[in-house]
Amino acid sequence: MEANSIVRIIRKYLSGRFSPETEEKVQRWIIKDKYPEEKEKASLAYWNEVEAKSDTDTYLALERVNKRIGHQKMRPLPLHQKIGRIAAVLIPLFILAGGYLYHTSTRNNLIEISAAYGEKKHLLLPDSSEIWLNAGTVIKYPKRFSDSQRTVHLNGEAYFSVKKDAAHPFIVNTPQLSVKVLGTKFNVKAYADDNSVTTTLTSGKVEVTSPTQASRILKPNEQLTYDKRTSDISITEIPANDTDSWITGKLIFTHAPFTEIIRTLERRYNVTFTTSVNIPASKRYTVRFLKNENLDEILTVLKEMIGFRYRQEGNEIELSNNP
Repeated sequence: MEANSIVRIIRKYLSGRFSPETEEKVQRWIIKDKYPEEKEKASLAYWNEVEAKSDTDTYLALERVNKRIGHQKMRPLPLHQKIGRIAAVLIPLFILAGGYLYHTSTRNNLIEISAAYGEKKHLLLPDSSEIWLNAGTVIKYPKRFSDSQRTVHLNGEAYFSVKKDAAHPFIVNTPQLSVKVLGTKFNVKAYADDNSVTTTLTSGKVEVTSPTQASRILKPNEQLTYDKRTSDISITEIPANDTDSWITGKLIFTHAPFTEIIRTLERRYNVTFTTSVNIPASKRYTVRFLKNENLDEILTVLKEMIGFRYRQEGNEIELSNNP
C-alpha cells in the first residue's frame, strides 16, 4: 500500500468521517501488523496539524478520556504541559473510536486494551480469535504471536472464542492461573480484588494450571474456581446457557458473598458503593437477573433479599441497615 493511501485513511479515521460499518473494518486494518511505522507517522502528522489551545477546558477533556479508558485520575498539570500529555494518551496509537484503546509498549511490544467500569468491549486478535472484555478489565497481547504459542495476559474478566490451531496453543495467563486451549469458547474471571478466579468452559477443552495444584481438564459446561486465599480448587457443572451469561446481559450470582455482589455492580454500572451494612463474611447469596435489569431494579431485589436501605446521588450509592 502506498504511503499516501495510508495517510489518507488515517486522517479520515482520526477526524471521524467513516461510517460505523466502515470504521470497524478500518479498526481491524489498524490492528493488523502491517505498515506499523507508516501508520504511526501518519497519526502523528495529523496530530501536529490540529490546532489546540491550552485553556481551562483542556484538562477536563483529558479527564473524560481517562475515565472512558479506565485510567486513574491524574493530578492537575501546569497548562503548558497538558497538550503534550493529551497527545501521549491519544496518539500512540489510534484512540477510542468504537471504544478501543490501542497502544504498543516500547519495552515489550505488547498491545494493551482496557474496558472501563460501565463498559464492555469486543476485539479481534491477530489470529482472528475473538475476545469480549467485561467492565474493569485489561488484556495484553503481542502484536504478532510467536511461532510456538499464542499468549495473552488478563486482569479482569473476558470471554474467548479461540480460532483452532493445534500447532499453536492459545494460553491465557492470570496472576494465579494459566488456561491452555487449542480451539474453544470459554470465560476467565480474574479480577485482582476478587477472592477467587474462575474458568468456565462453553465448548471444546481447556487445561487449567495453578502454581500449587495439578493441572485440571475442563469439559463443556464446567466451571473451575480457584480460591486465592487457600489455593483450593473446585469444579462444578453449570447450565449451558450460563457459560456466557454476562455477554448476553445476564447477571448471575451463585453462592456469592455480599462483597462480590457489590464489586460486580460497581464494575457493570460504573458506580461507587459505601456501606455500613454488617454482613458476615460467611454469608452467601444466589440470585439471577436475566433481563438486562437496570441498577435500581437490581438494588430493589437485593435490598429485600439481604436487608438494607440505599440512597443514590449520581454515581455514589450509600447502603445502610434497615431501621
